[in-house]
Amino acid sequence: MSSKIMLAVMLIGGIVIIYTFTKAKHPVITAFKSAMCGIAALLSVNLISGVTGCYIAVNPLTAFVATVISLPGIIAMLILNIIFI
Repeated sequence: MSSKIMLAVMLIGGIVIIYTFTKAKHPVITAFKSAMCGIAALLSVNLISGVTGCYIAVNPLTAFVATVISLPGIIAMLILNIIFI
């Protein structure tokens, strides 16, 4: 049940992000900045993993989520990591 809820939250987050990109004055630049923010968040989580003990493995799927969904995707992966590990 919780995986369906998380999937719904990520889907809603993705819709909000797409809506935001289409309403921006420069959607390509906005999308690029959002992707960089997601990648920076993924790297930041992994840099402080020694202190927190919570990390996200870097693989093609997590890189895709960090790039496309950005910060909401990183937060969702962290929540899933804390719940299931």
